[in-house]
Amino acid sequence: MSKMYLNENLKKLNEQFNKMGISFKLDGKIIRIIEEVPFFLNKHPELKDFFKKKFSMKFDNKNLWYIGKVGVKLLKSRRIKTKPINSVEELKKKLGTYIEMINEIKLRDSIKNLFIKFPEFYKAPAAKIKHHAYKGGLLEHTVQVIDFSLALIEQLNDDIIIERDLIIAGAILHDIGKINCYNYSNGFIDITDVFIEQEHIINGVKLVSQNIESEKLDNLIHIIASHHNIKEWGSPISPNSNEAWIIHCMENLSSKIG
Repeated sequence: MSKMYLNENLKKLNEQFNKMGISFKLDGKIIRIIEEVPFFLNKHPELKDFFKKKFSMKFDNKNLWYIGKVGVKLLKSRRIKTKPINSVEELKKKLGTYIEMINEIKLRDSIKNLFIKFPEFYKAPAAKIKHHAYKGGLLEHTVQVIDFSLALIEQLNDDIIIERDLIIAGAILHDIGKINCYNYSNGFIDITDVFIEQEHIINGVKLVSQNIESEKLDNLIHIIASHHNIKEWGSPISPNSNEAWIIHCMENLSSKIG
């Protein structure tokens, strides 16, 4: 089984990254990373950092990149995801059910209208390489964050004040800016000018400010702005509400295990 996963994952990695100019080849107990374009990884530090963190990529004594036993073990142990577990239609239906659970009419209706205005949300990836980086990945990640958040608040003591509308709406909208940050075409994900100039948090605050009506709008903006927690991860401010901490933690969990 593990050997099958390794071969399958190598094929998926090559399908995804050959277009960028790198390939992966099993060489004994390691995986060679072949740069078809010279110094490609040095020119793309985000991708290089991803392979180092995800697969423990390193140099050999000839200054060639490779994935060693730690990364190989990971690639043997589980399949690389290239699509959501459930269909886009199933996830879309589940998201719709969650939207209907929002009590504030203005908030519920404006979220509905937002998805009518931006139907590309349902097919968008959640990232270029890091997590849920495939068609429908943003929708899957969003539903996971709602699932995790609602499950968590069921375990909290009744004397902890939690705004359920804020949990649902905040989870739904926390990554909405990603619809303008990535282009998905022919199986390839690329970043846009919006990603370079704003990234998804700033653009998400912009979209919500322009399209969402709610008495809780400032609270929602805080959730979106703080959902990465620290400036080094892209958030201008850390969470300072129960709802914002919950969304940050559950979003982080989904992104790490997804």
